[in-house]
Amino acid sequence: MKLIHLTDLHIAPEGTSKALEGTVQRTRRAIDVINTMHADAELCVVTGDIAYDPDEIAYDLAEELLSQLEVPTVSLVGNHDDRAMACAALSSLRDDGHGFVQQTKALSRGTAILLDTKDEGTHAGAFCATRQAWLEQQLAASDGPVWLFLHHAPFATGLAAMDTIGMKDEDARALAELLRAHGHVEHLFFGHYHRPMSGVWNGIPFSSHRSMMLQCALDFDTVAHLAVLAEEPQIAIVLADDERTIVHYHDFDTGHEPSSLGAPHG
Repeated sequence: MKLIHLTDLHIAPEGTSKALEGTVQRTRRAIDVINTMHADAELCVVTGDIAYDPDEIAYDLAEELLSQLEVPTVSLVGNHDDRAMACAALSSLRDDGHGFVQQTKALSRGTAILLDTKDEGTHAGAFCATRQAWLEQQLAASDGPVWLFLHHAPFATGLAAMDTIGMKDEDARALAELLRAHGHVEHLFFGHYHRPMSGVWNGIPFSSHRSMMLQCALDFDTVAHLAVLAEEPQIAIVLADDERTIVHYHDFDTGHEPSSLGAPHG
């Protein structure tokens, strides 16, 4: 099974700000890479912050871009998104019937479950009782491995400034209990942090990667402000079978094409 993880597009109309220059071009380039190299993927999941600021022009532009993907695509919202505005424009979003943007997607190996961790009025994340109940139902109905996608990580990452806008502690604990009780979550994918990260949380492997915008600096100490870098954007390509899950990070905007060194020799 092959999946594509794409995150934090931060689409903005041209001329919005210097920090946002190029998000459309980088997203377009990411789509070109996916279509050219990974059109055989079962699913592409966009884990939120589709727009930088809620804006109808930005969401219309995002829909135009994402509709060019040749891979089936589903999305969720992040802290920068507006649920109603995003759902009105984006065909890859689904309302869960309770006002949250959540959905499931059947895969050849189990089920992808997309969660809504947006908390109104703040950039931090939440996962309230209503969302917990929805997830509990989806986990009970799932057959086989579960691949979980969300915007905010349900744990502190060590990035000091970003952890101040992580998921609420009590909601993260509730989510951990739900997943522990289910016991079949294969991998957790998130966005928000604009950095490549991987590890294990409560026995569940996780991964994240860079955005289509500026990237967060590797800063474990500074809380007062967020340092950013103009590093390469990334997509993640996930390969999974009965024995393994491998996440490849692809820096795609280097301007260099691969060349051959000859036969592999370590």
